[in-house]
Amino acid sequence: MSRRTDVLKSWFRAGADRAAQRLDQVAPIAMARRFVRELRDQRTTVSDKDLTRAVAHVSVVESASITARRGGLHVDVSFVDAPDLSCTLTPIATRFAPRGAKEVVFRVTPREAQRHRGLRDVTSAIAGSIAHQLWAIALAKLREEDISGAIVDRDGDECMRVDLRTVPAVRDAVRQRTGAMVIELLELRELSVVDGALSLSVRLPGLTP
Repeated sequence: MSRRTDVLKSWFRAGADRAAQRLDQVAPIAMARRFVRELRDQRTTVSDKDLTRAVAHVSVVESASITARRGGLHVDVSFVDAPDLSCTLTPIATRFAPRGAKEVVFRVTPREAQRHRGLRDVTSAIAGSIAHQLWAIALAKLREEDISGAIVDRDGDECMRVDLRTVPAVRDAVRQRTGAMVIELLELRELSVVDGALSLSVRLPGLTP
């Protein structure tokens, strides 16, 4: 793994233009340039419009609205064969382990919403959006309209936990050498909600502090 780490670091240190040329082997040139820029800034975002679009494409969803305001993602979703869901998902933890879990945890308010059978589908689609943004350089060619499918579990009395490794595109990407390298190296250090977006703080161990 150390040799692969050095390769990715060298791409970054070479500067955006040269790194983008090397990364173009993995993803389109525009995405490679964005990857290098966002790694330098150590932050990227997923807009609430993109989150809404991801949830709306889930097969059991009839209509969706995800609104990002400081404090949480406000979820209003109607389903084909289930009651409407209205709740707030607040990111409270990221748990990344070397060659292990890549988890995100959301607090659900009100906690009774945990019992809604559609909550897992909504949380799964949001997790898919996070994974596709965090590891876009590896997942770009694997993106589909419905990016749900991650396994969602309850975490205590009021939280939901998702391991991003269970996102279908991530499972496919780790079968390839470059995809596995990117997914292992790029860590999600923190999730936070700002007005209009979910903000991802990104870290590359040994390169970014």
